[in-house]
Amino acid sequence: MNEHVENKCKLKHEPAYYQTTFFKWRQRIGFGISDYACNLAYLLVNTYLLFYYTNCAGLGAGAVGFMFVITKIFDGVTDYLVGIMIDRTNTKMGRNRPWMFWGAPVLAVGMVLLFCVPVGWAAGPKLVWAYLTYMVFSFGYTLVNIPMGSILPSLSADSVERTKIVTSRTIFSNLGSLTSAAMVIPMVYFFAGGQDAGNAALAVGYRNTNIILGIIVIVIMWICVMSIEEVNPPMIVKKVKGEGILKDLGYVFRTKPFMLMLGVAFVLFIGYYAMYNAIQYYFTYVLGDVSKMSLAVSLLTITPIVTQLLSTLLNAKISKRNIMQIGAVVDLVAYIVLFFSTNTTIVYIAVAFVGLGFGLRQVMYFSMLADCVDYGEWKFGKSLAGTQGAVLGFAGKISSAIASAAISFLLVQGAYDANAAVQASSAVTAIRIGFAGISIVTCLISIFLMIPYDLDKNYAKIKKEIDAKRVGDQNKMQG
Repeated sequence: MNEHVENKCKLKHEPAYYQTTFFKWRQRIGFGISDYACNLAYLLVNTYLLFYYTNCAGLGAGAVGFMFVITKIFDGVTDYLVGIMIDRTNTKMGRNRPWMFWGAPVLAVGMVLLFCVPVGWAAGPKLVWAYLTYMVFSFGYTLVNIPMGSILPSLSADSVERTKIVTSRTIFSNLGSLTSAAMVIPMVYFFAGGQDAGNAALAVGYRNTNIILGIIVIVIMWICVMSIEEVNPPMIVKKVKGEGILKDLGYVFRTKPFMLMLGVAFVLFIGYYAMYNAIQYYFTYVLGDVSKMSLAVSLLTITPIVTQLLSTLLNAKISKRNIMQIGAVVDLVAYIVLFFSTNTTIVYIAVAFVGLGFGLRQVMYFSMLADCVDYGEWKFGKSLAGTQGAVLGFAGKISSAIASAAISFLLVQGAYDANAAVQASSAVTAIRIGFAGISIVTCLISIFLMIPYDLDKNYAKIKKEIDAKRVGDQNKMQG
């Protein structure tokens, strides 16, 4: 039986304050901007880094794809270590906020170093630089993103309010992507000296752009940390013999709803990141005009906001699982259209529908994960949000690596030539498969994985029992 001890996290105000509209909106927006910063960093890397490596730094697509996979071994270790340390953190700021505060500068430094490959070096040393700096970036992202994923249950005890907080987070996430779409390429060309700049000048443009964006990431993350409070902190479990980190991991893997969500997350992000990795190649060599890419990325980031705002209303009448399924079907149809069409107007329409479907899936994904944390606490007597966040973070990074490696593999197999203005038909086909074909498969897998998910039916009863147990444990400690 787990024993609970005093939680050092102290609330600054009376309980009634945390039910006010002012505080709820402060919490929603304060937490939401964290994913603006996080997504600004991560989508920047997933959208532009592979192109930067192959076209500006002169690295081979195959070597880069291999690097993306190998570095995930490092990520797996750091993700898990940070996750279990979060579950054992007990400070006045709470479990998660200290990690978000100190992780922001590391993430920003990693963003800059990624785009500082010394172009005058030989291929071997340049690849070593890529390995090391990618690990720095990944570690910084871990320090910020794992606590962001595990903090949600602590921000509110109410399932509906959590969905509203997640809605704010996902809207700001897409605004981060929109900023990337609207600002990055123009900023790169500005610092490079114009759209006709050579690859060396473009490398400078990417570096200077990331310096500015890195500073923005730090400022926003620190504002977030100072704006939110962990008002529903989990009970702190006293260390019991035999209840170590491997036992915690065993609990996580025995949590059926979480494992289903883990599978959904894995395939969801493979498809999404594959599309982003291939998008610059797609608009450059398939549609023949990279300037049209900005509108497409903008549509991918604006249209989800519509369904994200709608998701809270839908959740009052439709289960979270069913909303997730509807979004997956919308995405599936849109990706099929993208795979077969190269008409620019149709491509824009299909891309917009990809965004609409992803908006539903994204909100439900984060909200359902918080429910899974509650399920784990109900079943095993302890909150393992950090460990679950670490497992999800690692799965997300593996998804990203697989997506990048898959695009790299397709480029190699398609005989892609970074110095050619016009690509061979095999390369064009490879790019189209990367842009939409991979996502068709991942959508189908996601739909089937969600069929046995049934936590929505039992959640109200589970949450009632958790709350009653927490009250009982607190009374015991006070007595």
